Amino acid sequence: MPETLERRLDEIEKRVAELGAIVGIGPRRKDWLATVGTLPDDDLSREAERLGREYRDGLKDSDNRVGA
Repeated sequence: MPETLERRLDEIEKRVAELGAIVGIGPRRKDWLATVGTLPDDDLSREAERLGREYRDGLKDSDNRVGA
């Protein structure tokens, strides 16, 4: 039984790897340069960027007040 299970698992892993190669799935690079320019330059994206910046700045401000 274990041989059959191992053989089946090997076959599944092989097929998943083949499918991944077909659709271009691979390990993700955690590189910020890979994401630069992925958002369109439009009003919605600029608003999301502004709100994110305000949120992060607010976190910095609250961190500074905690120790005061």
